[in-house]
Amino acid sequence: MKSKKDRTILYFLIIVHIIFFVISLYYGNYYLDDSYEYFWQAKNILNDFIFYSNDLNESIDNRYYTKRPPLYSLFIIVSSIFLKWKIGVLIFQNIISVITILMTIKIFESLKFQINKKILLVFLATSLSQYIYANLLMSEIVFQFLIVSLLYQFTIVLKNKKMKSVLIFQMIIILLFLTKPVFYLFVIPNLVFGLFLVKRIKYLWLGALIPIIALIGFSYWNYTRTGSYEISSIQNINLKDYNLKYFHTNVYGAKKALEINEKITSEINEIKEYSNREKTTKKIAINYLKKDFLNYVLFHFKGSVRMLFDPGRFDLYNFFSAEKSNKVGFLKILNDEGYRGIWNYIKMQPLFILISLPIILFFNFIKIAGFIFFGIKNCTKLSYSLWFMVILLGYIIGLTGPLGASRFMVPILPIYLIIAVIGIESLLKNYLKKLYLKIQ
Repeated sequence: MKSKKDRTILYFLIIVHIIFFVISLYYGNYYLDDSYEYFWQAKNILNDFIFYSNDLNESIDNRYYTKRPPLYSLFIIVSSIFLKWKIGVLIFQNIISVITILMTIKIFESLKFQINKKILLVFLATSLSQYIYANLLMSEIVFQFLIVSLLYQFTIVLKNKKMKSVLIFQMIIILLFLTKPVFYLFVIPNLVFGLFLVKRIKYLWLGALIPIIALIGFSYWNYTRTGSYEISSIQNINLKDYNLKYFHTNVYGAKKALEINEKITSEINEIKEYSNREKTTKKIAINYLKKDFLNYVLFHFKGSVRMLFDPGRFDLYNFFSAEKSNKVGFLKILNDEGYRGIWNYIKMQPLFILISLPIILFFNFIKIAGFIFFGIKNCTKLSYSLWFMVILLGYIIGLTGPLGASRFMVPILPIYLIIAVIGIESLLKNYLKKLYLKIQ
């Protein structure tokens, strides 16, 4: 750390991560539904070398062969010292989380950006999802580290233009889609960017073929296990049970959306062969979306934007085990007791969460303002590194869509926060300059 402010950032990150780590141990609540599947796969790999994310003693469901990509389960095996010490996973993730944030700061400073450390501290203090997911058995922090590593490696490629650097860059892309299947389509912008920079870095477009070959190989491996060429079964699960169902809920209401979802489920369950069932699921869901395509695009866009605002209510309630003591929902009380019941509902909520949510939401608006102003100020002078950053952020935000929530911001959160810091400082300076001129 170069300065006192840099050390303050480091100490702050260490202290906050330790606090959330201790809270996680106190509640023992470091699992989400996905966590069990990652852990099942880790157990099955270690015991039988079978990549399957459910109990092998139960009826086999081919979806679990591909539902969870293997990398995070392998990370669990190693960081838990072969599944004997689950807390080891959290320790490693907290260390990785701190390193990732510091690495992001280093990247922006190498690009000659001045980062206001006081504003950064405030933004970090109001980004609780970072510390929550560092203390859950979820792949978000590992995925985040790989995304920031990809950005860092891209800056290295631009500097030295060596084949070795290009190969490392392409290997990180492979690791990314082996961590989360959402990243597999990134092979397309990766190839386009490589062709765009062909005169500057002649190896880049050629190296971009490596993740494509790896992707084809991974799909073939899945085919040998399930009979279906696919990256992950989670794609069709999300398409039917989230994208389509949430869209229909928005258009028709919950009851009608559930009826359509159950109708599709009933239809595809009649198909015995797994590959045909997956193809039919995808075909039916897409056909429904095509019927109202423009409205779905708007709905998808709103979901992506909502991700930037979400204060993380689910994350906070789950992490602090508040859901267990708060089983009656707001709408239930409103329907039963009317507006008089609102105060009773508020009194039921944990004080810390009641205070945190509006504060986080307020600063999320400020972060968005900074992010937008950064884009406005730098749109005419984007370097290759900034262009690549824009592609990365746009890719993650754009593909998330209806699933948009604070959890899905975590992979790009350090990059987003520092952009917002630089932008909000410029915005403040611009405002103060205009105010000064008016006074004069």
